[in-house]
Parts: sequence; C-alpha cells; structure tokens
Amino acid sequence: MAVNDDIMDAQVSHAVGLQRLGTGILRKILRLLNRTDADLEDQIRQRLAGVEPGSIESEFTAERLRLLLEGIRRTNAAVYDQIQVVLLQEALGLAEYEAEHQASMLTEHVPVRLDVALPTTEQLHAIVQKRPFQGRLLREWGKGLEDGRTQKVHDAVRIGMVEGETVDQIVRRVRGTKAMGFADGILQISRRDAEAVVRTAVAHIANGASEATYERNADIIKGVRWVSVLDSRTTAVCRARDGKVYEPGKGPRPPAHWNCRSVTTPVTKSFRDLGIDLDEVPAGTRASMDGQVPADLTYGGWLARQSAAVQDDILGATKGKLFRDGGLTVDRFVDRAGREYTLDELKRRERGAFRKAGLAA
Repeated sequence: MAVNDDIMDAQVSHAVGLQRLGTGILRKILRLLNRTDADLEDQIRQRLAGVEPGSIESEFTAERLRLLLEGIRRTNAAVYDQIQVVLLQEALGLAEYEAEHQASMLTEHVPVRLDVALPTTEQLHAIVQKRPFQGRLLREWGKGLEDGRTQKVHDAVRIGMVEGETVDQIVRRVRGTKAMGFADGILQISRRDAEAVVRTAVAHIANGASEATYERNADIIKGVRWVSVLDSRTTAVCRARDGKVYEPGKGPRPPAHWNCRSVTTPVTKSFRDLGIDLDEVPAGTRASMDGQVPADLTYGGWLARQSAAVQDDILGATKGKLFRDGGLTVDRFVDRAGREYTLDELKRRERGAFRKAGLAA
C-alpha cells in the first residue's frame, strides 16, 4: 500500500538526520577528549624529565612510569566521567524523541484517525541503560573506552622507552604531530573507537525506541522491514537482510555491526485490515545512490542492475561470478547469524552454483 511506501521514504530520510545527530554527539565527546590531550602531554614530559632513553629497567624509571600511569588513569577517569554523563543524557533524549517521531509518522501517513500509543518512559530508559549492543551496555562501552585510552597511552610510552626514544619522540608517538592535525598519534585510535561506539549506540537506541513503538501499536503494525543503504559500502549481512520483513518483536534488528547504517520501517496492516473501505494502490519509489527506484527493490535487485565490475568490487571476483552466473542471491553468502561464508565454506555448501558459474568446485 502507498502508506507503507510513504512511511519508508520518510524513515530513510529520517535516518540521515540520525547520522547527523550522531555527529553532533561525537563532537561534544571529542571536545572533551581534546581538552585532555595537552594535560597528558604535560604529564609525560614532567614524569619522564631526566629519564635516560632506553633505561626502562632502572628503579628510577620504573617509579616514574608508575606515577605517570596513575596520572593518566586519573585524567582519563575524570574526562570519561563527563563523557558518560553526555552519553546518558543524549541517549535518553534520543529514545524519547525517536518514539515520538515514530508515533507522529504513523499518525501523519495513515489516512484515518488513529490512537497511536507511545512506549512508557521506563521502557525507553531500559532500552538505553539495560539493553546491550555489540555485547555490552552503553555504560560498559564508555568504561571500555576509558580503559582502552589509558592502556594505549601507557603502551605507547613503554614502547617508546624500550626503543630508546626521547621524550619529544614519545610525545609525538602519543599525541601525534600538529602538521598532521594530530591524526598520526595513538590518541587518534581512541577517537575512532569513540566514533564507532557513538554511531552504533545511536542506531541501537533509535531502532530500540522504534521497535518499542511498533510493539505498542500492534493493532496497526503487522511487520517490521529491514532497509539497508544501497551502495558499495553495505556489508554482507545488511545486503542479505535488506527488504526482509519480520514480525514485531521477532527477528534481527539493526545495528548488525559497528557503524551499521541500516534502519527499520513499519509495515502497516492493509486498509481492509484497518477497517478502511479503500483499495490498495501501486508501489511507490525508494531512494538509493542512483536516484529514485521502485520501493520494493532490495539490495540484491539493486546489485543485479550494476556492472560486473561493481558487483566484483562489492562481493569479490568469485562471489560476483556466483551472483551473476551461479544463481546465488545475496542472502546465500551469509549464515543465519549474518556471518559471511568463506569461499571454502561456499564450495561445500553450493557446489551446484560453482559448477553453473564455471568455477572449479
């Protein structure tokens, strides 16, 4: 029904706004981290002043390293306490906003007056604080970022000292160089880790709040459709799940992996099921990297329209040929958990497809 096409278009557009929201949260966190960089540099210079390069085993150096590590831990603990506050506040606000957005979207696009219910505040807070993503709770990922940054700095200092570097060289190893925008230092890894956590957390919370809204409105919603971005960066698991419709509360949901860009969109019941005396109407359109395409086009359908070079770039040469000539659809390249099969595993599972594609099985 056109209602579902309109909802999906609105949801895909909304996903772009969520990515921008994630960028805004990340900027707040990076500002906090940036303020600690100079402090960490000062601590390294003060604690290692007078230490001879390569004297890692001396008692004098060992005590300096111990004091330096304690200082680094205190500094990182302080900044990550602030980061945890930012993450929690932003996450709770996002959950409430997303639930309201989903309810408003249903009200706007379903052409009859509906009583759309919102999840309770307790449900939304539980999504943020008690529902894990990628194996950990949000606060645990915050703690993991803190511990990882502390350990990375400590390891970089020890490596520099073992290799006989000067204090200036060790500082450059940790913080990087101004000429490179400090992107060549070990602290840059912490920033990339923070970005992955923030973007994945935004996807997790937004999809969790959406799902809670769908479940609260089961009298309107009959399914939840997985929608993947149609481009060459889409992962195997998201390629395989694109377009699949799951029952509310059942089946996988985004994020499927770190930095997952997939979203879900509700599939409403038919007009007749909703008690509306209207006929269904033709499918609408769906946005992709190539402009407007049919709304029911899945990733596999989009990929089939691309050149062999694009297919091979995305899937790899062998899988590209299996896709074109062996009759394998994109969902056959992954297992039920979304793990991509190796070529050896595919050979064992899909011997007929290998023979059909003219590949040695």
